[in-house]
Formats: sequence, C-alpha cells, structure tokens
Amino acid sequence: MPLKIIYDFKNSVPRSIKYEEELIVNMSTEETRYWPRVGLYVTRKTANEFITRMGNSGKVLDDDIEEFVESTTPDPLYLTAEVEELFNAPYESHEISNENKAILDLMQFESKKKEYIMTKKAEGLTLQEAKDAYKEALDEKVFGALPEETQQRVLEQQNQDEEE
Repeated sequence: MPLKIIYDFKNSVPRSIKYEEELIVNMSTEETRYWPRVGLYVTRKTANEFITRMGNSGKVLDDDIEEFVESTTPDPLYLTAEVEELFNAPYESHEISNENKAILDLMQFESKKKEYIMTKKAEGLTLQEAKDAYKEALDEKVFGALPEETQQRVLEQQNQDEEE
C-alpha cells in the first residue's frame, strides 16, 4: 500500500501518514483523492486551501538557466473543476514521489523542533548545544534528501570553500 499523506494547512504539517503496514490515521477513500498537480492526497477542503494559496503566479526553477522564473498557475475556477473531477471519479491509489516524501519528512521533523531540543537538553546538553544539534540533524536530513548529483555538487563546493 503506498504512502498516503494528507496535508493540514492549519498546522503546516502532514496530518495523516499511512505506511505499508502502519496506519497512523485512517482516512476514508471516499474523503481523499490523489491530486497529481500537488503530488499529494487531498480532501476537498485541503484541495480548496491549495487553490486559495496558489494565487495566480509563482516561480519555478528553470534547469537550463538554473534560476527561478515567473510561472502562472491555472485559473482558480479551472483548478476547482479539476478537483471536482477528481472527487467525481472512483478512488485510485497512487505512490507519493520520493521528493514529496522527503519534503513532508522534513516538515514533520521541523514541526517537532521544540520536542527535539527539549529531549537533547534532558540528555544533558545546554540550550545552545541542543539547538546546534537540531540544526545539524536538520542539515543532515536536507542533505540526505538531495539527489545524489546535487549532494556531489554541495560536497565539491564545500571543498572549494575550505581550500580558499
């Protein structure tokens, strides 16, 4: 069974995660649909929140020039019709991309920042050491989520910086 994640805008974290055997929160297949545009499972409510937050423009990375460029999103009425079409169709299971899994994992980690820091303090670290440990763990998670090619570029850049 694929990973199933429902995004909760109120708390800015995933609120339902379903792994193969592990069920954290059970969402009815009648209530959720996979929306390819965002790469996540959504409810009607969260889909409408996505539409509201999308606005009419944004920026996307242009790989050819390695810069962010202006991009427009479809009209909110078009997006609403797209969501209606999703929910009028039978439920279909989809796999969440590794990129979206990594983003959601990082968001979940960041949502537990205080808990992580307090645990480190309870282990005997000072507040600053605990904060530094959190930053180091976050940096490791971010680095681990990068594609191998990007990791290699980061390491090369770090080596160049150290040499200078």
